Amino acid sequence: MNNFKVEHPRTDLSFEIAFTKAYRDAVKKYTHPAQIELACLRAQYPAILHPIQDEDVIAGRVQAGLVGLGIQGQTGGYGYYIDEPRVTEALEQASGNARYREDIHDLLIFWKTNSSYNKVLRNAPDSVKDILFSDNWKETPLPASPIIRMAGAYLDFDKLICLGLPGMIKEAQEYADRAKENGGDYILYECMKGALELMSEVCVWYQKQAEELAGTAPTPKRRTQLEKMAAALSNISCKAPASMLEALQLVWIYGIMAPLLQFGRMDEYLGDWYVHDIDNGIITEEEALEMIQSYFRQIDSLDSETDCRVIVGGYGRRNPENADRLCLVAAEACRTVREILPQFTLRFNKETPKAVWDACMKCIVEGRTFPLLYNDDVLVPCVMKAFHVDRKLAETYMPLGCGEFEFDHYSFGTPSGSLNTLKILELAIRGGYEPIMDWKIGSKLKPLEECESFEQFLDIYKANLRYYIEAQAIYEKYEYEITGKMHSFMYVSMLYDGVMDSGRSIFDGGCRYLAGTLELYGVVNVVNSLAAIRKLIFEEKKVSASDLRKAMDDNFYGWDSLRKQLLDVPKYGNDNDYVDQIFVELQDWICETISSQAKKVGLSSYLAVNINNKQNTTLGRWVGATPDGRKAGMPMANANNPSSGSDTNGITAMLNSILKPHHDNHAGMVQNLRLSRETFTSNYEKTEGLIKNYFERGGAHLMITVVGREDLKNAMERPEDYQDLIVRVGGLSARFVQLNKDVQQEIYDRTTY
Repeated sequence: MNNFKVEHPRTDLSFEIAFTKAYRDAVKKYTHPAQIELACLRAQYPAILHPIQDEDVIAGRVQAGLVGLGIQGQTGGYGYYIDEPRVTEALEQASGNARYREDIHDLLIFWKTNSSYNKVLRNAPDSVKDILFSDNWKETPLPASPIIRMAGAYLDFDKLICLGLPGMIKEAQEYADRAKENGGDYILYECMKGALELMSEVCVWYQKQAEELAGTAPTPKRRTQLEKMAAALSNISCKAPASMLEALQLVWIYGIMAPLLQFGRMDEYLGDWYVHDIDNGIITEEEALEMIQSYFRQIDSLDSETDCRVIVGGYGRRNPENADRLCLVAAEACRTVREILPQFTLRFNKETPKAVWDACMKCIVEGRTFPLLYNDDVLVPCVMKAFHVDRKLAETYMPLGCGEFEFDHYSFGTPSGSLNTLKILELAIRGGYEPIMDWKIGSKLKPLEECESFEQFLDIYKANLRYYIEAQAIYEKYEYEITGKMHSFMYVSMLYDGVMDSGRSIFDGGCRYLAGTLELYGVVNVVNSLAAIRKLIFEEKKVSASDLRKAMDDNFYGWDSLRKQLLDVPKYGNDNDYVDQIFVELQDWICETISSQAKKVGLSSYLAVNINNKQNTTLGRWVGATPDGRKAGMPMANANNPSSGSDTNGITAMLNSILKPHHDNHAGMVQNLRLSRETFTSNYEKTEGLIKNYFERGGAHLMITVVGREDLKNAMERPEDYQDLIVRVGGLSARFVQLNKDVQQEIYDRTTY
């Protein structure tokens, strides 16, 4: 029902009805959020879990309900949620008797009041509710909007595997006993213990399935796989893992019940087990690969295109030699499981073995779009400065979702705000007037036509940016506070540093480093527009501000000559310092303005992320014509990459431009690069050398798609023949033919080298 990939999805809302009853009963009986949560977890699991599928080597399939308990949209929803449009569709279109339809009516009414999402929106602080008045950025021309979610948990899987469920149950009981003696919150710990016992029951539930399936297995190999699966499930229900299979099985069960979308440093929590089992003849290389392939397929089944990171490599691992051996298996699984998930990520450095690098390059050359490449030699020092942490902690940085940074099971920095910098520029040009909705919005501004200098206009634009940045920071802290009051998120809390010692759940004071991130969109188009305003209006005086506004009003119809002048102004991505320097200075100012909010609102850090996904297209839909020559509604540039087709001086010039922005004052910036198959395969050594040179000169990150421009054209014309064509959109990969047509066009329009 939420696009989870399962063989026989549920087709009615009986679970949703039962879950709603369980929640109602719980809130009448309990006041502690952990008690309410435990009751709802018991209603949710194993009810939303699905049977073992034929290709599964580890057990666990899930289909979140249209009502339930999640942590962000891709886990069903945020907190206690309802997917209102789809429940409404079921009411209007699906069959069912009168009582069933009455229950669905009841769901809609009840959750309209009681969903966590609606509670957050209703209770926004007075200081920002008129500034961030809507989160409907998909359909409304908003300069900024909140995003209601708690995205990006990275759990301590090492602790989970070391203690196992029995060890964690024992730990929770010990903390509960201590809290009773000291007057602490023993209820939280007791409910954690109950949640872990529920997970043990789920393991037994899957164990019985595996045993039954083994009895009717079609081949001896499949029977052996199922018998090993059943034994692993039996063992982890009552013992700590004692093999790679048991460790992986426990991580996966915990992940889908948490529910999680990030699966961490796999080589760190599995590397030692892999080496132990291989070196002692417990498993073969083929069996190890099959386990990881199954893991990857099941992560893909979560169908969360902007999440589901699996990370290998880099500084800070406990046992790099063992981890690197696991990396090679993971890279082969990435190459052979041709799905859009997981977002397989390589953190590399000068010590990365050539074999690991070569295995990862092989994946990229074959068109996998993975791994995503992160340069630790650049990023670790930058993370230290941006987050104000020491090197030991910086080495645990984890890219999540579309590319934001967190620290492994230590920090939480949900990207819960969106800033459309190009829309804000449009407002600044027009004095705060928004032409699409015909309204005045934001702070009152002096329009461009009344400005006497470029510097004066730039100051006005920055003031408007600050207005929205300050509101977003306040909203970010508010979201944490109200979430902490409503939710314990026990499975997440138990594997986060500081929570068990503090006796407080992760968002109720338990997280040691509670941070925030603000997503930026449109910065490159802003920079190109500012260059045009500066050059044509104030320096060369070839265009008047009045004519520019009129041309924008007309979407450049009848203004071909003026638009050509705008398009001819230097564009970011061509190694031209005139415009590139504007980018660097504006990006630095935005990042520093955002980071200065952390202390004001009480967060450990609050940082910008320039990690565009498809929102560069969606948000661009609601921005009128702009001074860079872009027409109304057209996509904005993706992240800090050049605007589509504007990088005309070749790949070296483009890479030179994207090397100029700093990486020590934000929490993530995406660099996409598209190479033709011919370029990479016929000139492999030269192309690889270009990539390595980019990283040696300070490149922090690359997401590489290897695909021919002709392939994209053919896929748009004959999608049935290109079902397996995968491309990098921005902070996500996708099957090209499944993207919306406007997103397909934006990707096609990008430069291919």
